[in-house]
Amino acid sequence: MYARRTRTKASPDQVDAVRQAIESRTAPLASGLPGYRGGYWLIDRETGEGDTFGFYDSQENLDASRAGAAELRDSAVQSVGGQVLGVDEFEVTADTGQKVHRTATHARVTELEGDPARWDDALRVVRDAVIPAVQNFAGFVGGFWLGQRETGRGVAVTLFDSAGSIAASRDTAGAIRSRAAAEAGSTIGSIREYEILARVEAPAGAGAG
Repeated sequence: MYARRTRTKASPDQVDAVRQAIESRTAPLASGLPGYRGGYWLIDRETGEGDTFGFYDSQENLDASRAGAAELRDSAVQSVGGQVLGVDEFEVTADTGQKVHRTATHARVTELEGDPARWDDALRVVRDAVIPAVQNFAGFVGGFWLGQRETGRGVAVTLFDSAGSIAASRDTAGAIRSRAAAEAGSTIGSIREYEILARVEAPAGAGAG
């Protein structure tokens, strides 16, 4: 499984217009992209900053979807007077099973920088230590971990059932993150928390991936 991540920014007073644009046009059209397997649109209502994650079933379909995804992205952002801050593509290196959860309402997105030579070490730490630990959080719904083998960059996304649950997990999550980064030789970058503004579940019959 592969993922495309898009970082955006719009005026905070346009959040409702952003939701409407996603639900009426962007999400339905995204579902028709080659190999598309669902996704999330995340928003920080105070700053207008957003993160979008779309999942694809293969590298080939991730590549094939690039032009169509760019057209959808640019049209949606322009319609609300926003801007695209960056687009990245990753392998889904680990997850808790299902990618898109209808009960998730909030997400924490953590940036990581690692040594490509220690890629396998980082994966082992995530799978053997991080995932079992975060699954004990109250209100934890699921998560996925993205990586670029060639650069060592990673993005961790953990999903929660409420603003209260994500807030209650911060201290413990910070301790887990610090231990994991030290063991894997990684550096922790930005950590952001978002509301889940919209989502597309995996198409029927496609499997969770």
